[in-house]
Amino acid sequence: MGFLNRLFGRRETPAEVVAAEPECPHTALAPHWESVEDIGHSDRVSSYRCDACGAIVEREEGEKAIATAASLLSISEEERRDGLAS
Repeated sequence: MGFLNRLFGRRETPAEVVAAEPECPHTALAPHWESVEDIGHSDRVSSYRCDACGAIVEREEGEKAIATAASLLSISEEERRDGLAS
């Protein structure tokens, strides 16, 4: 403990107390295909890579994350339209 900390009665933060990083929602996904012939076919995507955290997610999880992000966007769009109509 430093001199100033003792002087002002401050305590040091324990080393075990570390802020947990929030889990990435995987909203910036890039598709990955197994072969060149499959590129461009959305039904042949094998996995997705998250541009935010670099994680590789399976096709099903990626499609779920994309659908969730799209539904949030459409809600925002509806709210925006309601705001413009007022």
